[in-house]
Amino acid sequence: MNAQEISYARDGYAIVPLYDRTTIMAARADIVEQIDRVSRALYLPFEASCPDAPLEERIDRVFARDRSHADLLRRVVCTDAQRGPRLSAIAADPRLIETAQRIGGRALAGSIVRVRASIASFPGHRHAWHSDVVRDDGTACGRVWITAWIPLSDAGPGRGGLEVLPGRRPAPMAQATDRGFEIPEAAIAGLPHIQPECPAGTVLFLDRFTPHRTLPSVAARFALVVWMMAA
Repeated sequence: MNAQEISYARDGYAIVPLYDRTTIMAARADIVEQIDRVSRALYLPFEASCPDAPLEERIDRVFARDRSHADLLRRVVCTDAQRGPRLSAIAADPRLIETAQRIGGRALAGSIVRVRASIASFPGHRHAWHSDVVRDDGTACGRVWITAWIPLSDAGPGRGGLEVLPGRRPAPMAQATDRGFEIPEAAIAGLPHIQPECPAGTVLFLDRFTPHRTLPSVAARFALVVWMMAA
């Protein structure tokens, strides 16, 4: 086993440099183009979408004028931007599934791909502590074996990203509540937390039972996420 495989087997996650930084940074253009395309289809003037703002600030600037407009743009990005040519090429790169199979130790077949965003104006949409599989029943999300989290900019402490509870687990920690499945704070009190450094070009691979949550970020942070299913 190499260092990445040992890390994954022990800690439930591994950080792998896989892509060229330039490729990742260029793929952000798919998000910009998606926002532009939708903004031009609205009755609102295109200028209301703050097209001159940097991507990291654009939706927050729209929010300052019109919350519903900003929420529409956020939803569009998280629903459909992954189909852009650059982002879809990253998700379809053979090295991604080859590395996931090697690290995860299992053949994979099929995936779900989305863009995820951490935007200061929408703190309620940051993910609280969870694992990607909450019910190990082999159906729906229970088929997920490994997740690839691909930040589209440098991520880590102070720059947004994920916080992880290290340690590979044999079962989910989530408990059923009236609000769905949750990992109570009491269940993780005293456990070590880590905020992985993930420069653009790296992939954070997460085991299906590894608890993680989204960190707040002053500037919007986007990531391409690929949930891969067991064959």
